[in-house]
Amino acid sequence: MILKLLLFQITLGIITYDSSEYRAFEYQTSGFVCQNGFTQTATILFSDTFANIPQLIIFPFSQDYTSVGSNQLIIMLEILGITLTDFTLKITCPSNKVNSHRIYWYAIDDARIEVITEANANLIASKQYPIQNPNTKKAIASIMSLGYNGSFKIDLSIIALTSTQVTLGINSDISNLIHLGYQIILTTEEVFPYINERAATSGYTSELFTLDPNNYFMTTYKRIQTNNGNSFRFQLDKTQILPTVSYQSSTWSSSSYPSNTITRLIYKSPQDQFFLAMECFTVRISKLFDKQSDLKPAFEMKIFEINKVYNSVGSESIILNESTQLLNIHVYYKCPSNNKKVHSQLNKCNSCSGTNKIYNLNHYCHGSINSINIYAQYNAQANYKEILITITSNSILIVQKLRNKIITNQNILKVDFLDQ
Repeated sequence: MILKLLLFQITLGIITYDSSEYRAFEYQTSGFVCQNGFTQTATILFSDTFANIPQLIIFPFSQDYTSVGSNQLIIMLEILGITLTDFTLKITCPSNKVNSHRIYWYAIDDARIEVITEANANLIASKQYPIQNPNTKKAIASIMSLGYNGSFKIDLSIIALTSTQVTLGINSDISNLIHLGYQIILTTEEVFPYINERAATSGYTSELFTLDPNNYFMTTYKRIQTNNGNSFRFQLDKTQILPTVSYQSSTWSSSSYPSNTITRLIYKSPQDQFFLAMECFTVRISKLFDKQSDLKPAFEMKIFEINKVYNSVGSESIILNESTQLLNIHVYYKCPSNNKKVHSQLNKCNSCSGTNKIYNLNHYCHGSINSINIYAQYNAQANYKEILITITSNSILIVQKLRNKIITNQNILKVDFLDQ
């Protein structure tokens, strides 16, 4: 009983989402004098423990850059590491004093989200990045840190998004821009059901956003512009009284308001599995005497839709296109003797359990039978299918990787060549 209670308490401690402000990067914090090469690191604790390393999004919600005598002001922000319980940031001010760079952070354990962080970007060229999930459909660019020596404009945009890569463009007045750090947030279609941008040239109070259970409100910004190189003050304060949330965008101390574009997001913590494994809806077995068997390999698998044949030991990862919604597979086995059998398992029903979940079949070599053929047809969703094919001397295995909130691997087809 004690062990059960302990396991229950540990399970309760696992989180999948966390967020908070971090205000210590400001002049009011003892020892924070951010100028002339000053560097400080901070380890920030999560409210509890994640089961997997979370993705981390950084949003500078309050920036106070005011120069005296020179208008060169730079904040460099790096993510040094992320663990299950905390993350570590490093802030650097190479030149003149920066008063504050307060951040809001979001940590999310969701395999459908990928965050690319560029701590020190090339200010002129667009940049292309490989992505992990071929089913990524949305990309959000977000400014993380900056540096300038006069009036400036930063405007990030997603130029291209494919199943293998994302390209970010910087439409900026780079004449006075010294440094830029940004993030790209990549997701599948259903993760952020609400994405909306609001451009502003003066301070404002946002509309009220009403959140459903297990939904979370987030903000980032992709554009910032100021014509005053001596003073840059910008902040965004959130007010949350569940189930509603709003924010106020402003400046202070007679500083001019920097023109900006805020991206408002609602993250939906999933309740359902969106990506499902391919299901075999028909399987046909043919056992016969093949007069041409001497000319054929010991076994062979053909996937017709991609016109590929596998008959040697090895493994290969492939991605089936979104348009592939029907998959035809043929497995051939040449019986070396009468004491062999073919055992096959095919995924049949994702929503079923036990014996109803798979086809579980045995076929025997005997008498005049010298070959066994398995013809299987699968239904597939209209998305990219990541599959791993592994061939050994006595088996064929097809595994599909499913990137839902957590990554799972589902056996689609398993064929073993066994002794009876």
